[in-house]
Amino acid sequence: MFLSLVIPFYNEEKNIEKVVGGLVNNLEKASMDYELILVDNGSVDGSPQILVELARKKPDRIKVVHVSANQGYGWGIINGLKNANGEYVGYMGGDGQIKPEDAIRVFRQIERGSCDLAKAKRVSREDGLCRKIYSFVFNHLFWVIFRVASLDINGTPKIFHKHCLEIFHLTTRDWFIDAEIMIKANYLGLKVREVPVEFLRREEGSSHVRFTTIFEFARNMINYRLGSGMREWKQRALRS
Repeated sequence: MFLSLVIPFYNEEKNIEKVVGGLVNNLEKASMDYELILVDNGSVDGSPQILVELARKKPDRIKVVHVSANQGYGWGIINGLKNANGEYVGYMGGDGQIKPEDAIRVFRQIERGSCDLAKAKRVSREDGLCRKIYSFVFNHLFWVIFRVASLDINGTPKIFHKHCLEIFHLTTRDWFIDAEIMIKANYLGLKVREVPVEFLRREEGSSHVRFTTIFEFARNMINYRLGSGMREWKQRALRS
């Protein structure tokens, strides 16, 4: 298997078929060897049944991972990545705000061998003024604290070599998982490439990012900067 792409879904019954169908069509049009790992991240709507049906129709390309209770965006991704078999692994959101063609463009960047980690950089955003403000504040605070050279830390897809996943040893269960990856990639000196993409307006369902998310990010940044978790990971990375 060449590419394993994880997509967590939490109460996204109105978006699933469009998101998955678009990815399957574009991946097969590009003649790619892939698997989609669809994560039911503790949904309480009809998402689990839809995911199971999609996997039943295409068992050679789609697998479903069930998380019994939602513990956060990051926890869904971590559970999906545990089931990834590809030489390259990654993840993206299940809200339909990234075009499937752009997801493939991100993968092509790392496939060319120009980097260790490829990610989307949202240069055009249709998700509203508040989200833009949250993103601006978070990304600039992140630069000040961690000196990671990106102004779209949370942009996905993020795709990297499978061996990087083993070194990252991801632990974040909430939205900070993107930041955890970028902090660790920066510390390890990995070459990161960003691919400009358009971030579409959400057509169905509602965003799970709230005003309180900015405080969650701030708390996590402080914990990562001052806490013992990062120090322990650094020691572990040096030994591996």
